[in-house]
Amino acid sequence: MRIVLAPAPTGSGHNMRTLALTRELRRKVPDAELTVLLGSLQSTFGPLFEEAGVKVIDVAGDHVDHATHSNLTRDLSWTTYVKEYLAPAFVNGERMLGYLSHYQDLEPDLVVSDYNISASMAAAFAGIPHALVTERYDFTLCQIDDQTLEAGGFRINREDLRRGRNALHAVFEQIVTTAELVLTDKPYVPELDEGTAVARAMREGKAVFTGPMIRDIPGRRDSATVRASLGLGPGPVMVGSVGGTTMFQENKQQVIESYIHAHQRLKQHHPDLQLVLLGRERVEAPDDVVVLTYLPDWMPLLQEADVLLSAPGWITVTEVAALRVPTVFVLSSLGEYHEVEASDRLGRLGFPSLVAPSTEELASVVKPLIGSRVAEPTPAHLAVAPNGSGTTKAAGLLADAARAAHARLGRPAPVGTTEGTGR
Repeated sequence: MRIVLAPAPTGSGHNMRTLALTRELRRKVPDAELTVLLGSLQSTFGPLFEEAGVKVIDVAGDHVDHATHSNLTRDLSWTTYVKEYLAPAFVNGERMLGYLSHYQDLEPDLVVSDYNISASMAAAFAGIPHALVTERYDFTLCQIDDQTLEAGGFRINREDLRRGRNALHAVFEQIVTTAELVLTDKPYVPELDEGTAVARAMREGKAVFTGPMIRDIPGRRDSATVRASLGLGPGPVMVGSVGGTTMFQENKQQVIESYIHAHQRLKQHHPDLQLVLLGRERVEAPDDVVVLTYLPDWMPLLQEADVLLSAPGWITVTEVAALRVPTVFVLSSLGEYHEVEASDRLGRLGFPSLVAPSTEELASVVKPLIGSRVAEPTPAHLAVAPNGSGTTKAAGLLADAARAAHARLGRPAPVGTTEGTGR
């Protein structure tokens, strides 16, 4: 049995979620041929997939990291948004042909796309069985209105965006309609999701909310060892994480500065408070801040943290919810339009979720969390991760879909598989 996985090449979270699923699939279907079509952060994730027993095909060639440059301009029209941003990054004809050529060579029983629209389109076009793993109920633009974009500082061409939304909605509808299975780690919120293709697929039984599709949660390591490896002392720890994709580089710098200033303010009350800044690249910071460019396995650090400050990237949301980490989500600006819906949803689910907070506002929300971490999950944690990790359930459903497609295609039954379902 052959399964090809194609994570979206935007941000590290899609790679991480796909890695978690491949590790669990390897356990469930040990003799399956697993291949990942990797399009970003290849030097970091290539070895991790190979260690998991997955064949890696680099579909980008050059190293790609969407966190280190701006991706949009302030003018949103068909040319600047669709032609210059969306088509290269998501709905890409050349990439679609590339994925299709790999499918022809690999002959998969199932393609698993992690919000990789070009990969999904290629499978749908060719009639290849495919599954969609998604934290989106529709394209981002379809779940954010013109007024919010304008509030984020964009100058928009409303007619161009109307046409863009209609076209994108049709693409997403076709992907969901033709998929064997849709898996989401984002809980349904009627005010935000009613009328979407994923909501309809949930009612039909094709789409399933699995909870977090994340790496194995490790047992608690020796605290002193973890802290020593990161250059931390015994005091309280605040972790500040920068998102994996940024629309405007100045917003990234703004959120970094907000973490640093909040840390300085909070040290007036907690002199031994330590800030670990995960900046995705080298950044200027005071000497009392530990700066890391990227930490592939941050779970031991999170288990030490009193509080995490993070952009509302959804894969991060699922990990911290499963780990029960006290978290304040910070959207640097409405200009980071791709995370506005997630920021809104998190607030509705009960997480502290701030947009462009002042130093005083951010510090006041964080202050009660320092030194008060408890083991019990909050209602917000339970809304996102009701049963902790959902990776086993998700991988079981994907294995079932691959088996069904394999049988339908008339291929010999795979040997050495681990029976069982994720349902």
